[in-house]
Amino acid sequence: MLRWQVAIAIQNPKVLYLVIELLKKLDLKFEVCPPGDSRCEDAKVVVTTLEDSNNHDTVVTVDEMMDLDFTSIEILAKLYDVHNPVVATIGVDPGMRFGVALVIDGVVLFKDSLTTPGFAARLTSRLESYVSRLFPNCKTIVRAGTGSRLFSTLYLRTMNKEFPSLNIELVNEHRTTLSGGVTSDQSSAILIAGRSGRPYEENDAILEPKVGYVRSLKLFVQRFTRGKRALSTDEARAILLGELSLDCILTSDC
Repeated sequence: MLRWQVAIAIQNPKVLYLVIELLKKLDLKFEVCPPGDSRCEDAKVVVTTLEDSNNHDTVVTVDEMMDLDFTSIEILAKLYDVHNPVVATIGVDPGMRFGVALVIDGVVLFKDSLTTPGFAARLTSRLESYVSRLFPNCKTIVRAGTGSRLFSTLYLRTMNKEFPSLNIELVNEHRTTLSGGVTSDQSSAILIAGRSGRPYEENDAILEPKVGYVRSLKLFVQRFTRGKRALSTDEARAILLGELSLDCILTSDC
């Protein structure tokens, strides 16, 4: 019987520290043991360095330059026996915060909350690249909720501009919105990932300069900048009409 989910067989102190902190964040049960130690056999997955990888089965190899998000996905995939998936889904819950989740074979391998449409789009692209690295024959589908037309459209615009090759479906968010909790957007993203949607169409990128949208954008910018930047009505209308990027406002790169 396995005593631990993960064993850490690493001698490099810097890498050891990074892996320990990562496993704590993932809330996994782990044991630290020297490379080749018999205690490592009591774990489902062994995280080790390339030099020591021959000593163990079911390994995840790491070094000082490891991508922590990629490593966490690789560990969870091996831990929960995700081996040769056909389809991976990335669920996105757009709103004042963007929940993003990667689900493969019913297993949640990654989830996070992002603060802007651009951040969410770039994380989506990174997750797709991770899937391609781990499972070259696996198809990735992005499923974005449409509960917030404003933020859904801003996310789609960024995706189509920066990552036009990704396959996107739009999902009805009915009964995916969970009330309360700081990670409710992540939970909604997981539910969205599990639903089939409709293909993206060109008119999905169109927004009318409604008063409510203008007000929401002003509030969003105020919150993001902690009151240091006020969005004018003309700027908000320009964003809605696609004449100005929200990202450039938030990064002062206009």
